[in-house]
Amino acid sequence: MADHVSDASPLIPPSPITEPSEIDLEAGPGEQFQCRICLETDGRDFIAPCKCKGTTKYVHRECLDQWRAVKEGFAFSHCTTCKAPYHLRVHAAADRKWRTLKFRFFVTRDIVFIFLAVQLVIASLAYLVYLIDTHQKSWLRLAWGFDSELSFYYICGALLFFALLGVIWVLHNLL
Repeated sequence: MADHVSDASPLIPPSPITEPSEIDLEAGPGEQFQCRICLETDGRDFIAPCKCKGTTKYVHRECLDQWRAVKEGFAFSHCTTCKAPYHLRVHAAADRKWRTLKFRFFVTRDIVFIFLAVQLVIASLAYLVYLIDTHQKSWLRLAWGFDSELSFYYICGALLFFALLGVIWVLHNLL
């Protein structure tokens, strides 16, 4: 049953049988095509995705998609009857390049927004440390040996940001 290979493309719906030489001897001459999964005989979107012959040759594309969605491993990519790999084409959307470009734009926009938001929080915390240290006449900056005000307060802001992030993470996991 699984040894015969069809000459027709598995993705083209079967054509009506007109000549006696085209009759599948396993299926019979007056055969209506029947989906081997749902067993319906309506003429919608039949395909022959593997090397099966006879009554198990044709399936509806939707039925096969549903079958493959719930199967894992070997049954996802191969027929469980004849063990042949499925011959399926992926239909690519016409606007694929535009959609890819649009997706990349959105991802880039989100990354830039998150980066700027984190920098704003760090700068705000750095300014808070600056205000506290100014009241102490820059004691904190001079005690740690920093000559540059900007780098010292930025590092303090970043340390506070990560400390607050850690506290929020601990509180989130405890509650």
